Amino acid sequence: MSSKKGKKNSAVLLIPGPMGWDIWDAGGGEAARLRVRTDELRALDVDGLPSRDLHMAFPVREVSALPLKSPATEDGLFEDMAEMHVERMGMRPRADMGNLTDFFPVAVRAEESLLLPVVLSPPPEGTLPRRSPQSFDVSARCFPMPSDGVVLWRELGRWVFGLGVDGKPLYFQALAAPIISEAAGREIAMSLTQLQIQGVIEPRPKHCFVWLAEEEIGPSNEQLKELEAGFGGTATAALKPTPEYPSKPSRLLPADTRAERVSKRKKQQLVLGVAAMVLLYLGLVGWLSWRLIDKSKEVRLAEAEANGLKDGAVGILEHSRKWAELDPITDTDHWPVELLFRCSEAIPAGGVRFKRAEFNNQLEIKESGSATLIRSISIQGEAGALEQVNQFDLNLKRSDLLTSYEWNTPAATPTKTGAWGFYYSATFSAGTTN
Repeated sequence: MSSKKGKKNSAVLLIPGPMGWDIWDAGGGEAARLRVRTDELRALDVDGLPSRDLHMAFPVREVSALPLKSPATEDGLFEDMAEMHVERMGMRPRADMGNLTDFFPVAVRAEESLLLPVVLSPPPEGTLPRRSPQSFDVSARCFPMPSDGVVLWRELGRWVFGLGVDGKPLYFQALAAPIISEAAGREIAMSLTQLQIQGVIEPRPKHCFVWLAEEEIGPSNEQLKELEAGFGGTATAALKPTPEYPSKPSRLLPADTRAERVSKRKKQQLVLGVAAMVLLYLGLVGWLSWRLIDKSKEVRLAEAEANGLKDGAVGILEHSRKWAELDPITDTDHWPVELLFRCSEAIPAGGVRFKRAEFNNQLEIKESGSATLIRSISIQGEAGALEQVNQFDLNLKRSDLLTSYEWNTPAATPTKTGAWGFYYSATFSAGTTN
């Protein structure tokens, strides 16, 4: 599907569509218009991008939303609060990975504020388009979020959901369920429960909007009923609104793009410097001796070019080595949100309640140059019956989703309230690299 050619001075928005990347003409004082809807899953494979300012919105699956209720109401304190929250969640990326974190004020009340810190996963190969975008943002921020329910829509063939306050996104997450079903509803309900426990939302939304793009085939009535059963509320289909790129884009900037911009500036400065030196050199050569032959000039220029290529090759090898060191940390299977989901999958029927869950995922560099990968899980909770705790213990150790962790599960102890309390911990089975 495509529209007419965009107007002059308009920008181009590259945003995830239902089954591939969409290209929209945005700006110019008018609503965005769809130019091309592709089936390409990699931004690198998208062709036909107009030669105008390009803005890119990352899909929800590549961004972690970490909503926060803050007692601060002053704008100057928001950034520090957001940074401390990301640090506390163990999600802060290393500085050489680019600017992968940002925060967005959502709502300011009389004595508290809602903030949305986000962390971008380092873009893998093929994530970025051939032409470097002028700015980056998150797809969920390009749509007006209703305040009276959650929203479910599809990006690059995967279902995602979001929750908004005053039209701004407060939380978003990619779902593990491949289709709209009861499992998808349960996954949304579990995430909302966690947000309630954190005090971010109250009360819990009871309606789910399923956004559908033009010509996109919607879910059947049976699927909507299954979604309602798992979600614990009502669900209806609705037309997906037209995207609108934020007037103030995020500060997200992947390392590759940042390096490219720095390299471009240095190259421009180098070209100007080399040009000035060449003119000076030629003038000096002409003043000293008009008998200098053209062949000697070519030899010197060739040597200078060879030295430049050598330095560039060394830089590329060093960058590749440093990038390889990031592999353990960029594994999304060990992110706190993912581990929380996998642990919750082991909860037996009847109910086990988590009182505290901590996830550690960091790389420690020693003076010798060796790197130690530290990953651990700590869960404190309780259940009404000892059998439920024992079943939860057994499910954790048998879980196919947690095979890389070794569990330490002491016997449960009775609490003053008549329940059975437990404290389980796990460590990653392999954590040292060279």
